[in-house]
Amino acid sequence: MPTPTRAYVKTAFVCLALGAILGALMLTGRWLPLGPVVDYVRVAHAQLMIAGWLTQLVLGVAWWLFPPLPGLSPATGSADRPARRGQARRGSERLFWLTYALLNAAVVLRSIADPLYSLTHRPLFSLLTGLSAVCLAVTAVTFLANMWPRVRELAGHR
Repeated sequence: MPTPTRAYVKTAFVCLALGAILGALMLTGRWLPLGPVVDYVRVAHAQLMIAGWLTQLVLGVAWWLFPPLPGLSPATGSADRPARRGQARRGSERLFWLTYALLNAAVVLRSIADPLYSLTHRPLFSLLTGLSAVCLAVTAVTFLANMWPRVRELAGHR
């Protein structure tokens, strides 16, 4: 499994754990008086579970499992670490790391800024929530730009 995929999957599991904790807190808040703060974590819970866990897991596994690009030379390994088959033909690893950074920035910004905005109604937190949406949009563009040649290659084999 490529390093980027491992990073995505590990981060997805962290988001799953955090989202599950927030979900348990919300559920417990139905029976125990935990205060109104529990209501403010709904968006963070959804963000962690959907963008943080599910989307991140899908993107990481897609990087690993989509067919490699043809015509590129295979990666060369060193004596202590041999190259894995097809590593150099997955697209731009730098662009994939940028996608990873943007996705996680969006998850963190939204998970923190939205509850804080609900509590304080300060414009800064509203701005950060909007910035998280921009990060998600750019995440989609960078992922598609990196993966589209591999998808297009699939159509060429029909």
